[in-house]
Amino acid sequence: MTTIQQMTTTQGMTAIQEFVDYVDSFYGTNDPIYPMMSRETKQPLTQMDIHRATANYLVMCLDETNKFCTWGDGDSLDRERVRDILLEEYNYKFVGE
Repeated sequence: MTTIQQMTTTQGMTAIQEFVDYVDSFYGTNDPIYPMMSRETKQPLTQMDIHRATANYLVMCLDETNKFCTWGDGDSLDRERVRDILLEEYNYKFVGE
């Protein structure tokens, strides 16, 4: 079983939630280091959008032709790649931009 396939287990789902909480601690609503908000609604980053961007990222990592996308078990590079998805595909920006 690959690391990404393991993410569909109960333990994996817990790991995903821990990763979402980790991303949220940097960019979300729980005293973030670099708060983000929607360009359209001006609302803070939601955990739902973090979950969706994480799912997009995991799908990208499953694509064997994408040599630049590898799941690092929720490390800082994974966080930064999910951040980039939020900025580019979900139309978020950093507060104060």
